[in-house]
Amino acid sequence: MFKKFIGIIKLMRVTHYVKNGLIFLPLFFSLNLFEPQLILKCIIGAAAFSFISSVVYIINDIRDKEKDSKHSKKCQRPIASGLISVPLASAVAIFLSLISAALLFLLGSWLGAIFAALYVLVNIAYSFGAKNIPIVDIVLLVSGFVIRLVFGGVIIGVSVSTWLFITVICAAFYMGFGKRRGEILRETENTREVNSKYPVDFLDQQMSVFMTLILVFYSLWCIMTPSSAFANPGFEWSVIIVMLIFVKYSYNVKRNSDGDPINVLMKDPLLIALVVLYCAYIFVSLYIPIPLFAKIAELI
Repeated sequence: MFKKFIGIIKLMRVTHYVKNGLIFLPLFFSLNLFEPQLILKCIIGAAAFSFISSVVYIINDIRDKEKDSKHSKKCQRPIASGLISVPLASAVAIFLSLISAALLFLLGSWLGAIFAALYVLVNIAYSFGAKNIPIVDIVLLVSGFVIRLVFGGVIIGVSVSTWLFITVICAAFYMGFGKRRGEILRETENTREVNSKYPVDFLDQQMSVFMTLILVFYSLWCIMTPSSAFANPGFEWSVIIVMLIFVKYSYNVKRNSDGDPINVLMKDPLLIALVVLYCAYIFVSLYIPIPLFAKIAELI
């Protein structure tokens, strides 16, 4: 029974729930982080999206059961290994779908529900063939991140900054191409049909292009944001931390990684530390006035 429970947790891809942190970005950068009602909405929205994403993973695993069972690593997945039967996996997917629907109803945002449904449709299209079409597969992966971001703004009634929107899109493309690159270089057997259609040098070029765009658009966002939005001056200095994060991320991807964003992050303590440092710096810059910051800014 315990093995079944662990199997269901693995089936749900709980570790990937960290991606739903994007839902909180509009709340954070709109300076509403301490608004209880808005925080609750984001928590409910993130929970709904987490369960929705689990449903998508389950659908994909059911569809790829036969193929995964013949793969050296994917054969260990709960459905492919036989630990979780297809009927049980289907029941879990239905149960999670009902919980997600209830949470979305609780939010009371019909527009948010539309974006959640759009996320499901995009991922179903991905699972049922679009994942085998070069570029289209990356675009659909990117759309998942973008939908999360917009969903986070919609459910709390906050417009997403154009600069933030473009930066997230570029970051998603960068990680998407990095994921394909890692899979191609590490696979010893045909894991994805689409990987055979991507030249590695093309993926390297796209990673370089989108990393450049990330830093450019993020820098413009920092510069163009009114100083009145900050508790402390020096928000633009966060660009340095962002540069270090993506340099370290690129280093990891191009050394010995499968390119999966969650794995790249969670397996590197230094990268985690840089992300925590960035979050702390932005939090202090936006929410906690410190006179010392103003004096340093005057000197600079």
